[in-house]
Amino acid sequence: MISAASPSPPLRPHGPVPDVDAHSSTACELSGLDDLSGLPVAEIYGRSTERAVIDEVLARARAGDSGVVVVRGEAGIGKTALLEYAAAGAATDMRVLRGAGIESETKLPFSGLHLLLAPVLHLRNKLPGPQSEALGAAFGLVDQARSDRFLLGLATLSLLGEVAAAEPLLVLVDDTQWLDQCSAAVLSWVARRLRAEGVALLLAVRDGYPTPAEGVPDVRDLRLTALDRGSSAMLLGDLAGHVKDHLLAEAQGNPLALLELSAALTPEQRAGELPSATFHLHHGPMSGQLESAFAQRVRALPERTRSLLLAAAADDSGDLHLVLTAGRRLGADVADLEPAEDDRMVHICGDRLRFTHPLFRAAAYRSSSLQARLAAHAALAEAFGEGGMADRSAWHRAAAVHGADESVAAEMERTAENARARGGHAAVATAYHRAAQLTSDLGQRARRLDAAAQAALDAGMTSFATHLADRAWPIARDPMVRAGLAMVRAAIAQEQDLRARPEETVEAAAGLAKQAPDTAATMLLFALISAWSGGEPYQLPQLAASTAIVPRSSPMLAEVTAAIAHLADERWAQAVPHIRSLVHEISSTANLATWQRITVQWWFLWLADIHAGQEGAVVLADRCQAQGNIGLLPRALLHLARTQLLLGRHRDVLSTSEEGLRVAAHTEQPHFVGHHAGLLACVAAIEGDQARCAELTEDILADGVSERGIECVYARALLDLGNGQYEAVLRRLARVPQALMRHHPAIDHSLGTATLVEAAVRQGHPTLAVAPLARLRRWAHATGQPWTVAIAARCQAQLADGEEAERHYEQAIRLHRQDDAYPFEAARTHLLYGEFLRRRRQRNRARPLLRSALDIFEQLGAAPWIDRVRAELRATGETSQPKERTSGLLDRLTSQELQVVRLAAAGLSNADIAARLYLSPRTVGYHLYKAYPKLGISSRNDLARMDLDPDDPDNSGLS
Repeated sequence: MISAASPSPPLRPHGPVPDVDAHSSTACELSGLDDLSGLPVAEIYGRSTERAVIDEVLARARAGDSGVVVVRGEAGIGKTALLEYAAAGAATDMRVLRGAGIESETKLPFSGLHLLLAPVLHLRNKLPGPQSEALGAAFGLVDQARSDRFLLGLATLSLLGEVAAAEPLLVLVDDTQWLDQCSAAVLSWVARRLRAEGVALLLAVRDGYPTPAEGVPDVRDLRLTALDRGSSAMLLGDLAGHVKDHLLAEAQGNPLALLELSAALTPEQRAGELPSATFHLHHGPMSGQLESAFAQRVRALPERTRSLLLAAAADDSGDLHLVLTAGRRLGADVADLEPAEDDRMVHICGDRLRFTHPLFRAAAYRSSSLQARLAAHAALAEAFGEGGMADRSAWHRAAAVHGADESVAAEMERTAENARARGGHAAVATAYHRAAQLTSDLGQRARRLDAAAQAALDAGMTSFATHLADRAWPIARDPMVRAGLAMVRAAIAQEQDLRARPEETVEAAAGLAKQAPDTAATMLLFALISAWSGGEPYQLPQLAASTAIVPRSSPMLAEVTAAIAHLADERWAQAVPHIRSLVHEISSTANLATWQRITVQWWFLWLADIHAGQEGAVVLADRCQAQGNIGLLPRALLHLARTQLLLGRHRDVLSTSEEGLRVAAHTEQPHFVGHHAGLLACVAAIEGDQARCAELTEDILADGVSERGIECVYARALLDLGNGQYEAVLRRLARVPQALMRHHPAIDHSLGTATLVEAAVRQGHPTLAVAPLARLRRWAHATGQPWTVAIAARCQAQLADGEEAERHYEQAIRLHRQDDAYPFEAARTHLLYGEFLRRRRQRNRARPLLRSALDIFEQLGAAPWIDRVRAELRATGETSQPKERTSGLLDRLTSQELQVVRLAAAGLSNADIAARLYLSPRTVGYHLYKAYPKLGISSRNDLARMDLDPDDPDNSGLS
């Protein structure tokens, strides 16, 4: 804790302001003046473990590494003091940036981030154009620029890296529990991606609240508890023994309480001349006592001083001129700040005003009456308006009204549309939400809530979107509004793994069928996806019946209702032409939203058109990144990763799904967390990596089998199959509801049904395979894709005997040769047919098939399957073992390193690669530094001459 040193003379805003370089470590934002009690940092008592952690993280930053530390504890326990300890330790050789959450500004988008980055915003012109524009757009510095919290996260990461390139950087953020949601999201994004920038990030948070670093790997979590008695006694200094004992008992080891309570003693009490009963100390939770004590000190100030403090507390800018401009409207002037300075509640340096402790800010705001708070926000609105900052003025004007006010609601709607022009989905959502809160007309409120919900969904704020849509649905009457809400609610149900409600979408589509028939048709196609994926056997027939209310007012509506009717009766062959026509027609629609295009993309896999699916998924993933629609990115990446798995591009699956998993976790989309984890587990299962497969699937399957965990189930079953544990396969797949094994036919049948058929036959229970195989055959022949019919033919062969089995195997082999999709399944077909021929003593015919299987399995690194093929080859009398494939150079790289070197080889700069992969340029350089020795090269020029196809079995070096 801070020792009771003598205070420095207060700094006054009188006279000429010293010419201080705002970007030097001597600027007032970076000085040691804003510590716990307004005193220079002198000494901390106790906390040796915590100080050691901070020292270590600072040392790592000096060495070019990055790290994140979270300091938790109750009010006054010493969180801010530890941040000051870090600042003091960094003062001589590191740059320091400070930020804080402000309770009165939790609804003001990006206010906390602006406070943190303001001293270095002049460096944004060194960032790539879109990132520079994103920062400018978020803070209202530029117009018509695209900004979103993920693009802004990348810009923030790059900006911190730019600062750290000159000298190691310490970033301090106090009271993160009061950060606005947008700023917290950006800091969370940054915290997850700090690697090798030379940045130490320290976050302080009050007990019981989350921080932006929740779930960040390798974060150092420091939970502060009460000081021990010895450290507490040292902090109190020279007091009479029984007085010290009394204060130790009252403060319960809370450092700030010790300082505040001892400072409140009279000289007679300090000397022990009065009994402790006269101290009049309150009992109860210490944090409440502290807040009360701070509020009493604020209330003791003159009224006009309190008005100025309230204006300062209601805004995070720290702009002294703005505070004084607002204060004049409240009847105060600059001289009225002196009592607050004299009591060490605030520091003034140049044109900046800072509270010396977050509890002073909170007390200044909370201890004021509602009328005073409304007046302060109104004054700030006028001050910002005079300064040309219309959006910030609107937010304060919204905070200055109590109840509904249509004129202010309309102003907030304009603020939302300003944010939309800049592409800031999160800011759009929060502004429209505030506009809705100020709206009395129910129709207008529903419209604004719908706009907020759609923006929140685009921003990846799924929980917030759910809240908004649920609030709007009961009061929405306009058909267009209900249509938008129905689509949002359906998308949320899929993302959150909830029961689908296609009947809502059908009802909303019926209301639009006459005025916008093609939009209604698109909605019905999406309702079909919801019903198909809902896991409820009755939903398709129910959906078909419900479409009777929809007028067939366009060819597209007629197509989609016909498709629904055929699928409800499992007439797949009749449904496929309708679906194929619809998908291509809707995909060519120019004004289709990105999230709608991603939803349509689902059908390409349903139709087993893998190549078209991959092409479309690549375009959509790039579009999500370019437009800042990162909330949609996990879904686009899921489509891409599935096609990559089916095409046998396993290294690409790792890169794609690892990114999808990270973004899905960050944007609170457990549905896509499960699917991406499952695809990664499938690759691990094929490679025989049992530990990795279990690690990826354990949490997803802990609560049973659900739609989001279906690939996880298939991965575990595939691992069991590769290890010859056929009974385990049957037990595992028996727990999957039948309806779940049809959600994504291309995945379900190749990984699920094909695995079940083989295990059932090998275990002597062929009847278990009959019904699943019938569904596989209906779907495969309906799609007409060679690779799907090949898998169906192979499975049929396993249930047949003699010449009939051979005929099916031969058909499967021919079809695999027509289509390069799914080499793993082609290898399985070659292996099974080779085994069949070897058992029939046709060894010469078996060997070429087994060698082909071995070649493919070796290319895929499928260790268990390689062992099986070799055992079969030995059984045929093969004496010359095929040469084992040595690991390619690219196998030595991590998936992240592979992504980086491939982009570098394509000619992208570090900054361009950073923008593409959501890394900082320094982290890109770090990955290249690690990759070059593994590849036996030393420069980018060497990369350009390398074969970097991750699925080329040779990739053995320079070409």
